[in-house]
Amino acid sequence: MIKAITFDLWNTLFENISYSDARLDLISDIIRKRDDNLSFDKIKESYESNFFFIENNIHHIYTENRFVNLLNDLNVKMSNIEIKDIVGKLEGIMLSNPPPLKPNVKKTLESLKPHHKIGLISDTGITPGRILKQALEHHEILQFFDTLIFSDELGVYKPHYLPFQTALKNLAVSAELSIHIGDLIDTDIVGAKNYNMQAIWVNDEPNIKFLKIKPDFIIKDIYETVGIIAQIPYLK
Repeated sequence: MIKAITFDLWNTLFENISYSDARLDLISDIIRKRDDNLSFDKIKESYESNFFFIENNIHHIYTENRFVNLLNDLNVKMSNIEIKDIVGKLEGIMLSNPPPLKPNVKKTLESLKPHHKIGLISDTGITPGRILKQALEHHEILQFFDTLIFSDELGVYKPHYLPFQTALKNLAVSAELSIHIGDLIDTDIVGAKNYNMQAIWVNDEPNIKFLKIKPDFIIKDIYETVGIIAQIPYLK
């Protein structure tokens, strides 16, 4: 019997939305006011090399570090106060246009909550957990979660064991009685299976032929998890 369910956030509960253009415009406007010899293309090149997600990196890369590296690339000087102010603006851009929920997310959480402990395990990029919590509250689903694990608060990305270990410790449920739901094989499924959890892969067009670690179940719509979890004692 499954007692705890953990969810990935992006492309599992939230639709993926890119805020890169808005962040780049903000950075470009600020920097070119200081040095109008720097072209937009040069700033964009530095932005893309410092702000885009680095694959296979296990340690969380903080927004302030990314921005400081960009300033160093462009040889632009700013005070610590200025840097922190701009970083705060970059991190909060999402709140001006929160990402929509994927179909049936609230319905799924409402169905699962009465009988299960629920957690969120989310890697974060530029937007930190404190902002994502506000987005969850905006969609009126924050109250469904018994624990929230964000990489910027923990210091590591999935598939590191620590996000899964911390979530289940907070939920006081063993891995064998837990299941994780996410859209990425290399982070969600690999991390959960390596920690002895069951795993559900959210994917519209799954291809498992060459996967080294395979999910226990594959779904297209998040609400399918309700039926799967109810039947797991009979399916296993």
